[in-house]
Amino acid sequence: MTQKQNIIISLLVHRFGGWGLLLLTLIIGVLGGYYGGHWHVLKLQDELAQQQKNIDQLYQRAETFDYQQHIATVELGIERAASKNLQQELLIAQDENFALRREITFYQKIMAPEMEASGVVIDSLELQKNITPNHYHFRLAIVQMERVRNLTKGTLNITLHGRKNDKPASFDLLDLANVEAKDRQFSMRYFTVQAGDFVLPDDFLPERLDVEVSISGSRQSLSRSFFWSQLLQPREIANEDGNT
Repeated sequence: MTQKQNIIISLLVHRFGGWGLLLLTLIIGVLGGYYGGHWHVLKLQDELAQQQKNIDQLYQRAETFDYQQHIATVELGIERAASKNLQQELLIAQDENFALRREITFYQKIMAPEMEASGVVIDSLELQKNITPNHYHFRLAIVQMERVRNLTKGTLNITLHGRKNDKPASFDLLDLANVEAKDRQFSMRYFTVQAGDFVLPDDFLPERLDVEVSISGSRQSLSRSFFWSQLLQPREIANEDGNT
């Protein structure tokens, strides 16, 4: 406490006595408490307003999320209904495909019994040019036609026929594609695919591909011929008249 403050307090005590000083102290304390409390209340009000603003924003976000969730639920229901319809259509298409295959199998047994054995058929042979000249890619699909499909084993061979130096010539396509003997055997349920790449021999003009499939446990064998020129046509044309 400074000398000046001591003088002021002494004068107040001398002027008003001890009760006056106490009263003055109380007044100063009350005023200080009032203004301090008022400032604290204003600060709390600001904090409350900010919290209320945050709450309002959270409510708005919650409403937005609820709306988005409702939309997502509706879209999910639509997708599920569409998926269910597609599954039903797929089942119908599979049944129709199965019926058509059974009819094909029936007529094949009558018209070309060599094309079906033990419910197995040579489904398709695809041929594509590679970038390098005389390089080609082939893909052979063998399919089981019966509804109840057991494990089927067999062996396949593909012979490439044509002309070399104006004379008939034949080559083993799987040899040209470096397919080993063990890879010519297959074990399948539903279908199997044999694919590879090969290079045509020099001065060889290809004409036809003969596919032969031997089924294990069956005396029958499958055979089907594909013409080279038609295999290289667009698929729509080849499917119409590209094989025999």
